[in-house]
Amino acid sequence: MVYLRNKKYFPQDASSILSLSRKTLQEDKIIIRDVRIANHFLELDISIASFSELEKIKSQLSMIAPVIEIDRIVEKDIDKEESIKLARELFNNEKYWKTHEVLEGTWKHTRGNEKELLNGIILVAAALVHYQKGEQVICISILKRALNKLNNSRGKYFGINIDSLKNEITNIIGSTKVSKFRI
Repeated sequence: MVYLRNKKYFPQDASSILSLSRKTLQEDKIIIRDVRIANHFLELDISIASFSELEKIKSQLSMIAPVIEIDRIVEKDIDKEESIKLARELFNNEKYWKTHEVLEGTWKHTRGNEKELLNGIILVAAALVHYQKGEQVICISILKRALNKLNNSRGKYFGINIDSLKNEITNIIGSTKVSKFRI
């Protein structure tokens, strides 16, 4: 994952940034799967054959915006409490795709209502990934599925206020206007 500083782009600019970044790196045969736009960064989902290409990528992408972070995404097996703490931090920093990835590892090892609850939180993160790509209708559709998964849960879950989360989702669905929030 490559993060560029965002000073002027909005989620609806995601497809044009994706085209521009692909064009910028086309000669290097680097795969750019997706672009997501957060308040303070552009998140580019990139695959490279070798880490030796990183400096070249950083140099070329800096023509779009300054590179602020590169994060190699590798599935890790971490304990539940650490996973959820990390996921909250990522979510609150608008790294929704990585939130989804971190929680998915924990979700695989749960059962029953807890599995439903985690699936609901994962769906919220997935919905906001679509928002960052300018896909508001898809975002709201996924939020409806998330709310259904969260239906039987209440109170706090490892510091996440589930009632507040459900209220945020309900408000977004009711207004059809996506707004970012913290968990």
